[in-house]
Order: sequence, then structure tokens, then C-alpha cells
Amino acid sequence: MGEVEAPTPQQRRHARTKAKLRAALEALSSSTSSAPITAAAVAREAGVGRNVLYVGHTDILEDIRAISAARTAVREKREDAARTDAMKIRDLESQLASLATENAGLLRRAREAESRLERAEKQNAGLLRQLVDARRPVRLRPEDPDNPA
Repeated sequence: MGEVEAPTPQQRRHARTKAKLRAALEALSSSTSSAPITAAAVAREAGVGRNVLYVGHTDILEDIRAISAARTAVREKREDAARTDAMKIRDLESQLASLATENAGLLRRAREAESRLERAEKQNAGLLRQLVDARRPVRLRPEDPDNPA
């Protein structure tokens, strides 16, 4: 039967480095920081040189690119939503300004109507006084105090 060969020291070192890099990548990707994940940041977090990534761990570089692309897509989606919300807010502000202008015009017209009504009521009261005066009996002959008829 075949014997399984023991890994060489280089293979063990490569595996340990890959495990460190994966752990560093996981830690950086799960953080809430908005800082971009770069090869330098992953290497620094893992405690290895940046060249190690470029020379022997291109799969980690591909994962960094994939995570960065996913974060960019999420950020762009949020920015699009923010732009949409800003447009809605501007539209609502415009509608509010239009309603305020219309309301001011209606208020002015209502005040003018109240003023006209007050003038009409005063005029009506004056006319009613004249009507009452006109309906009072008027003597056709003046009374002569010397000659009672």
C-alpha cells in the first residue's frame, strides 16, 4: 500500500502562513470599519510580509478582491438609496413650499373677504337705519300750538 508522505518544512510553513492570512482576512472582513481591505492590511494583520501574498497566496488576493467588490456593491447600493431618498426629500420640500404659497394666497383672500364682509355689514346696518327712518310716520301738517284743530 501507499504511504502518506509527511509534509516538508516548507509545506508546513506555507500552511501556517495561509492559516494566518485566512484568519487576518476573516478578522478584517468581519470588522465594522469602513476602511478598505487591502493586501497590505491583511499582511500586516497576519504578521507577514506583503510579498508573501503576491508570491505564494494568490487565492487570498482573489478573496480580498471579492470582498472588496462585495463591499463596493453594498456601498453603491446604500449611496443609490441615499440619492433616491434625497430626491424624495427635495420633491416633498418643493410640494411643501407650493402648499405654503397656496395657503398664503388663500389666507390673503380670506382676509380680504372678511374685510369686504365687514364693510358690507356696516353698509347694511346704515341702510337698515335709513329704512327704519323712512318707515316712521311723518306729519303732513305741522301742528299749530295756537290753533288746535
